[in-house]
Amino acid sequence: MALKDINTTPTSGMKSEAKKGLAWRKEHGRGGTEVGVSRARDIINGNLSISTIKRMFSFFSRHEVDKKAEGFSPGEKGYPSAGRIAWALWGGDSGFSWSRKKVKEIKRNEEKNSLDMKDNKEIRVYSKPLEVRMEEDSDEIKVTGYASLFDHESRDLGFREVISRGAFDGRLDDNVILTFNHDMNAILDRNHGGTLKLSVDDLGLRYDGTLPNTSVGRDVAELMRRGLLYESSFAFTVEDDEWSKDGDVAKRNINKIGRLFDVSIVGVGAYSNTDVALRSLEEFNNETEEVKEEEVIDLSNINLLTNELKLKSKL
Repeated sequence: MALKDINTTPTSGMKSEAKKGLAWRKEHGRGGTEVGVSRARDIINGNLSISTIKRMFSFFSRHEVDKKAEGFSPGEKGYPSAGRIAWALWGGDSGFSWSRKKVKEIKRNEEKNSLDMKDNKEIRVYSKPLEVRMEEDSDEIKVTGYASLFDHESRDLGFREVISRGAFDGRLDDNVILTFNHDMNAILDRNHGGTLKLSVDDLGLRYDGTLPNTSVGRDVAELMRRGLLYESSFAFTVEDDEWSKDGDVAKRNINKIGRLFDVSIVGVGAYSNTDVALRSLEEFNNETEEVKEEEVIDLSNINLLTNELKLKSKL
């Protein structure tokens, strides 16, 4: 099940609590914040996203202690307390139990999707020269490279591959890191919380980052200056591709990247991980062979019919 298939419709009990919370807040002038008011309206309108559900569960977990305060339960002095009103705005006890259940469902789904993505991860290497430069009045070392090139036929991977323009649409906001040789212990920069910037231009997927003042960062910078490191690579999954044949050569056109994991500065001679693509190629070849077999069978049937007609005409 995909995240988009999870039922995020609030229950009737949650809607009833949200309405009660809004009425109480208007009557007593206390309880909750504008965020809580907005959440109550989301619940009533049935408009809850995955991220909102996570925030709901986080709110309830933090504020469960408020249930012990005076005025939270009916009959107590000061009922409904500010805490009770805020609790209602977020959907009350119904919202707490519902969000707990949904967060578990979301977590299972995300873990499964993460494993599926890792199983389907591919890596490609490109030889477009890297650029390294020292910023003036600073010790920062900037690096620029292309992790992928558009409309550029790959080296022989057991097949030929081209990445289409538009393949990275919607992927530049993925949580992407810059690494050395795809080593998670050699992280150089990242786009979330770092200086790494990803962009698309006429050539392909460009990255601009800052090398850290670490042993790995300094080593990478020195090797790049000497011209010993000049290739880039990226790790990804594919959402949409097309296979074709050009004579005996299989060709793959990648139309849409499913997930972008990292871009990497790699050593000369680094290899591409094509296991997933080769499995896809095998499926394509099997389908092609099945079509050929069907064509042969159809041709045989035509020949049989032709011979039968010839015999009948002679009779």
